[in-house]
Amino acid sequence: MMVARADSDEAGMFRRLAGFADYVIGDTFSDANKGLSGRKVRDIAAERGDAEPFDTLIDIVIADNLRTVLWPSAPDDDDAHWNLRRTLWEDPDVVLGGSDAGAHLDRMCGGSYTTRLLADSLRGRRLLSLERAVQALTDVPARHLGLRDRGQVREGWIADLVVFDPTTIDTAPPTIARDLPGGAPRMHAESVGIVRVLVGGVVTVRDGAPTGERPGTVLRSGRDTETITVH
Repeated sequence: MMVARADSDEAGMFRRLAGFADYVIGDTFSDANKGLSGRKVRDIAAERGDAEPFDTLIDIVIADNLRTVLWPSAPDDDDAHWNLRRTLWEDPDVVLGGSDAGAHLDRMCGGSYTTRLLADSLRGRRLLSLERAVQALTDVPARHLGLRDRGQVREGWIADLVVFDPTTIDTAPPTIARDLPGGAPRMHAESVGIVRVLVGGVVTVRDGAPTGERPGTVLRSGRDTETITVH
């Protein structure tokens, strides 16, 4: 049996996972690894004087009894690729999204794309203005889904609102939460800078903490939507 190297052509799409030096350390579980969360392996290796970042990665994982959470860095996280994304975002038929609705919630945390985009529009790459980012996250998907009386702040419309602090809005680093049935793990990321969340005018989140109110309802086609023309 032939075994392909991680960075060889035979590895195909999995080559993007072979950049071990740029892996980011997530949750750790040993005293030896305290303070490493959120740091890149290459930086830790340089600090320790290790010639091979992969050796550093192995040392970290072994110290955690193979429980370390690792985050591979995207291979296309450069200005050229982000400018291509911005071009797509400007298309009126493109809806922004970064979540698979929890299909892989024990291995990824895509639901934080909203606060990440807002933070990026203010303090990061600034590929979108804050106003455009808000519209892309609210009005655009509402119009594409044909949601009636939602997606904009207008008199007489449903008061589904998120109030955030533009100076602090962000996403906390992802961590493991064990709140599924049987204590099963899932990936979770806290939001930062969320002042209020209102659903139908009722406050459901206050200063980042849930209030216990659950006024939401299931939206029904025809009752809560209007027919849209697909282009």
